[in-house]
Amino acid sequence: MIAETHHSLPCEGQPKPGRLMQFVGESVQNIALASGASVWLAHRQASRRIVMLHSVGGLKLPVAEFKQAMVWLKQHFRIVALDDMVKDITAGQPPAVENELAITFDDGLRNQAQLAYPILQALDIPATIFVCPGLIEQRQWQWNHEARARLSRLTPEQRLAWTRARGGAAGQTDQIIDGLKLLPLQQRLALEDSLRQATPDFEPTREERGAYDPMSWDDLAALDPNLVTIGSHTMSHPILSTLSEEQIQHELQASRVMLESRLARPVDLFCYPNGSHDPRVRRIAAQVYRAAVSTDEGLVPRPVADAYAIPRIPIAANLPLLAWRMHRPTA
Repeated sequence: MIAETHHSLPCEGQPKPGRLMQFVGESVQNIALASGASVWLAHRQASRRIVMLHSVGGLKLPVAEFKQAMVWLKQHFRIVALDDMVKDITAGQPPAVENELAITFDDGLRNQAQLAYPILQALDIPATIFVCPGLIEQRQWQWNHEARARLSRLTPEQRLAWTRARGGAAGQTDQIIDGLKLLPLQQRLALEDSLRQATPDFEPTREERGAYDPMSWDDLAALDPNLVTIGSHTMSHPILSTLSEEQIQHELQASRVMLESRLARPVDLFCYPNGSHDPRVRRIAAQVYRAAVSTDEGLVPRPVADAYAIPRIPIAANLPLLAWRMHRPTA
């Protein structure tokens, strides 16, 4: 007799397989943090680390969680200026101290100056902030931030109609933004104009301004140069791999010139907008800057194969996850 096989469905209240794996992962991370295993595993790896942050103060990274992360990192790692780390990397030197770690911020947002900087000051933590001087000069949001906010003003039906009228597939806001990032510059600019026409009454909310407003020149000038290094993030935050070589050269060279002129100090570190780079972009970056960080997730290898594609570790508001990423950056 053939035995019957029974395929049971999850009972009500029973975690689904995906959620179960998430629950198990979070439990392991919590135990690893509480027991010190995360720190032990990280310290076993003799690697440099660079932590990558963006906006501070919103739902993704509340100020309290940011402070908690900085306090924990300072307790367990030797936080150094990225500039000093890069000097040793490019010279082929081993880390100056054990468990060396650098803090970096992308985008040059005002919340980084208003909310993150006082905490860095209080904890005496050096950091590097990558800014777009063209956006500072124009007091303008990054294009993707503006597009995201305007898309949120459209109803699902309006968003679908706008997307299909321009030859795109239906999708959520994140999918639309990702699609725009792949377009040639002029085509993307045309779609941005079209989106502005579709949202003529757009006014940023207080929350959006808090998340997306760039620093001013006064904000930058107020940052202690002994604590905060300023790097370039291009003039206007385009996706560099979609540009011509002439456009790439302008975005990289003009941003350095403007920042050095306004700040009266060297600016020779670079960060790729959206983390997008290719051999052309890296070649031009090497002509203008001393080194460049990417959004590729990883520990800094020894030796560094390419000083213009240095990986980083993304921040996490969840401290157990951040601690886990110190030895498993892609978690």
